[in-house]
Amino acid sequence: MDNNNSTTITELINAAQSEIVRLQYKRSRIGIHDKEMRVFARYCESNKIMHYRDGIGQAYFRDMYGLDIRELDHKLTRAQLNTRCSLRFLDDIYEFGYARRNSHHDYQMPREYQAVLNAYLSYCSKNKASEGTLRVKRTKLRRFFEFLQAKGIHLSDISPKDISEFIVTLAGYSRPTLHIFTSVLSCFLRYLQEVGTLEDDLSPLIPKPRIYTEESIPKTWTPKEVRQLLKAIDRTSNIGKRDYAMILLAVILGMRVGDICALKFMNLDWKAKLITFVQQKTGKSNALPILPEIGDAIIDYLKNGRIDTDCDNVFVKHIHPYGAITSSSALAENIKRYMRYAGLKVQNRKVTHSLRHTLASSLLREGTPLMTISNVLGHYNPATTVGYIKVDLASLKKCSLSYGRGVLAE
Repeated sequence: MDNNNSTTITELINAAQSEIVRLQYKRSRIGIHDKEMRVFARYCESNKIMHYRDGIGQAYFRDMYGLDIRELDHKLTRAQLNTRCSLRFLDDIYEFGYARRNSHHDYQMPREYQAVLNAYLSYCSKNKASEGTLRVKRTKLRRFFEFLQAKGIHLSDISPKDISEFIVTLAGYSRPTLHIFTSVLSCFLRYLQEVGTLEDDLSPLIPKPRIYTEESIPKTWTPKEVRQLLKAIDRTSNIGKRDYAMILLAVILGMRVGDICALKFMNLDWKAKLITFVQQKTGKSNALPILPEIGDAIIDYLKNGRIDTDCDNVFVKHIHPYGAITSSSALAENIKRYMRYAGLKVQNRKVTHSLRHTLASSLLREGTPLMTISNVLGHYNPATTVGYIKVDLASLKKCSLSYGRGVLAE
């Protein structure tokens, strides 16, 4: 909408409520937004604020809660998160004329988009795309479809101008995230041209953010932090037994979250003391040792904690409907919760990924060869491992075969 000084608070809220209806949010979500916007409107009225402008939302949030609106999620209450969500919604309507931050699951994708998305993901699957890759494509394209729907654009009518405007909405993301977005979008646009939906291939119009492998230093855990994390888990509860075993697999063996959640009984060879599985991300087979503490934790969960279900996954949900854990983000959120219990700072650390960095760094300090570390982490290309161990590049000069559990050592 026109974001000049003529946009009144009432006009903005009315536009936001129309957008909420258009996006077909659930009744509960609509109720939350309505309540938050009514309170915001009263605040503006009492402070004689008639027109919306940049910074009003931040000032309101600070006056209401005494906090910066950019505060980390885990430091905010549910009520504060709801307020921030509604304020960001208003900011989007003011800035773009539609909501660009639709990350929640209330959004209902139009049938046209859903059918094309399903066909595209099926096409990618037939071309050996992993489950992880399909999940990323689905998430990023969902954001693109929301943009198109807000603009009333059919897939066959996508123009270079539309592409440019969508890229603008990605401002503020990190370069690696932008790289993922643009890669996914480029592949999708090529597909649309191949199947005849688009006359021209628009993928060359997508900018390619340059990625530097040494640009950032991976976050890692100290041995003390890892011990604090594990100690914070209540291993007397069923869920605690499950989470402890799952987190040990990430801490000691460096397994990816998706592989841990997908682990099946057939992957556990107790006689050979090996976990053998095909990695979701790379499609590469990997075999890792069932070390004593890992074996003990898994057995404790299976005997004393696991819900009685026919699911052949080792780790299952403990709420109805029982079965496989389909969202790998659930484990990451649980780890963050245990970190808070342990008094550890969550910050912006990608918790599960940082555990793999920590294992790689620990193995390197023990003198483990680069190729061995690559095999442990299950990297398809050994060169990928270098990115994990740049926290300890000095140790690259010394490599002798060993494999241990320095992650937990003093």
